Amino acid sequence: MGNMTAEKAFASFIADLKEQLKEELRAELLAEMPVAPDRTLLFSEALDYLKMSEYTLRRLCREKRIPHRMYGAEGSKNPRYLFSTSRLDTWIREQEEKNYLPRVDEGG
Repeated sequence: MGNMTAEKAFASFIADLKEQLKEELRAELLAEMPVAPDRTLLFSEALDYLKMSEYTLRRLCREKRIPHRMYGAEGSKNPRYLFSTSRLDTWIREQEEKNYLPRVDEGG
């Protein structure tokens, strides 16, 4: 029984090491990818960029769940939202990561 625990510990160590290497490789690859120049988008441009409805984007802004800048008087009913393409690209990648669970092979 003690041997089985050592095997489990070793398997867990290898799994953690694989995950760490995967993250490091991912970070290196992302750093090497060509980066498009950052642009500022108006609300209407962001709708098109994100392929999103006006209702959804306004809700995400209100709930502070998407990176944006706001211009207009404090408490304005019609604030002006501006977006950074590089921040939106990062946000999109983060959303994709949250919605993806890599398959774990049970057999090993």
